[in-house]
Amino acid sequence: MRVNDDKMLSMLGLCRRAGKLNAGYDLCVDKIKQGQARLALVASDISEKTYKNLCYEAAHMQIPVRRIKHDREVLGKACGIKAGIVVITDEGFTKAIVDMDDRMDEGGLQYDDKI
Repeated sequence: MRVNDDKMLSMLGLCRRAGKLNAGYDLCVDKIKQGQARLALVASDISEKTYKNLCYEAAHMQIPVRRIKHDREVLGKACGIKAGIVVITDEGFTKAIVDMDDRMDEGGLQYDDKI
């Protein structure tokens, strides 16, 4: 695991402790519909159907969806919860995570340009 991967996962844990991260499909969709989500992150092993459904909901509210290269287990450990889909509700954390991705050589996050 590269250093930037560790930083990104640490940032997600910090985001969770700050109360700015919500996990689980239903809660994430609710936050998206309420306009509170700023970024949605999806683990690499989430089913394509679930991913497409989340993208559909996020597109209506113009929320970016990014698929991370880590699976649910790694994402869950980083956040301290068991989840494969998370949304970040804070603009500052969102900017930090996106900036971190932009600096990565191989890209730990993959932007979904369907939105």
